[in-house]
Amino acid sequence: MTVALSPTAHVFQRGHRIRVQVAAGAFPRFARNLGGDEPVATAATPHVTTLEIFHDAAHPSAVLLPVKVN
Repeated sequence: MTVALSPTAHVFQRGHRIRVQVAAGAFPRFARNLGGDEPVATAATPHVTTLEIFHDAAHPSAVLLPVKVN
């Protein structure tokens, strides 16, 4: 899956780290998704959501960040 992100910029100093956080929602920034089959706009019943991220030889994954060197 490719996830398009909003344009942003940040300078990382040597030794700094980044973290990728995966979540099932980001309300109120995005419309809530209660994890069921109800229409998102009128959904009322919350459901447990499970997220799986695979990272092994059979399911390679990566975070690719463009780098601009001054």
